[in-house]
Amino acid sequence: MELLIRFFLAIITPLIFIVAIYQFDFYQTGQFRIVLLSLILGGIAYAPASMINRFLIASGLIDQITLEYFIAPVHEEMFKGLLLVYLVSRSQFINSVDGALYGFATGIGFAIFENFENVIGAHPTMEIMLRVFSTNLVHAFSSATVGIALGVFRLRTSRSRWWIPVVGFFLAIGQHLVYNIMVHTIYSMRVEINPAVTFLPGLVGGVIIYSVMQRGKNQARNWIKEKLGMEKRVTRNEVTAVDRLSDTGDILLPIVDRFGKEKAKQVEKLLYLQARIGIKRKAIDSVENNVGMQNAIESEINEMRIKMEKIRRSIGTYAMLFVRGLFTEEMVSVWERMQAKIQERSAETGGQKGGGLWSSLDDRIKS
Repeated sequence: MELLIRFFLAIITPLIFIVAIYQFDFYQTGQFRIVLLSLILGGIAYAPASMINRFLIASGLIDQITLEYFIAPVHEEMFKGLLLVYLVSRSQFINSVDGALYGFATGIGFAIFENFENVIGAHPTMEIMLRVFSTNLVHAFSSATVGIALGVFRLRTSRSRWWIPVVGFFLAIGQHLVYNIMVHTIYSMRVEINPAVTFLPGLVGGVIIYSVMQRGKNQARNWIKEKLGMEKRVTRNEVTAVDRLSDTGDILLPIVDRFGKEKAKQVEKLLYLQARIGIKRKAIDSVENNVGMQNAIESEINEMRIKMEKIRRSIGTYAMLFVRGLFTEEMVSVWERMQAKIQERSAETGGQKGGGLWSSLDDRIKS
């Protein structure tokens, strides 16, 4: 039973951290399959880092303290960071929000394999729990720092931007190094100190990542306003609707009342899809000198457009007019409403011309 608890703490709990962080990706620009890829790449990074650590100790070149204080933080963060550099080259990597999310997942992937080694080594359950809520989060936060730096780098076009990822790597190494020194100092003092103190770096890191994601959300909102209006398939009213996505919990209630929960979910899905199109269009500006990347992003936008039209058809003309009316002060014209009603009646009567509307009107006049 205790072994199962250890495995849960070492593997499942870090995965829960990723799910929690993923919820802060408001516009859902970070693709979950890329998050999973980041998790796997983090695990892959653990293998060479662990081999180097073992070799240095076995060869007698350095002692354990020197390794943990000064050597391990450097090459561990370098291995994790190099894999994030690979992710930056993909069209799914847009900004610092994606960088924080993918970086966090990479760090967690690295930490899970490190935890697994501790479980196999029969470390006490309490020690594993402390590592999960301290060391694991430090690994995740330091990798997220590199990811955030790469996200900022991705959006810059100036030649001086190359210093940004360098600073990100140094900050990540510094965080890792300071944490290791802090933990060893606490335990070497041999005084009664609450073990929860070791949680502080991870908690601080979580607060910083949350702040970065909130800032990224506001930045993305401005991008959507700027770029989404350029989409021919998106009306001005729909742009207004997307801009008010943060209020959808209340604003979609009239849609739920009139058309049901399923239709409201489709509307919400459409709005998020349109938001991502606006963000992707802005991303093209940051890769203006990379034709291959531009084509890859354009391809993603075209795929999203196809999905968008499919959802629109599923929602229906009348419901779409109703939605647009909710997010604008302008009234939908009478003729638009009549056209929508005709289409609605046509579907009900099996395609009868005019939806039977004119026949119904004629019958009423005669009566």
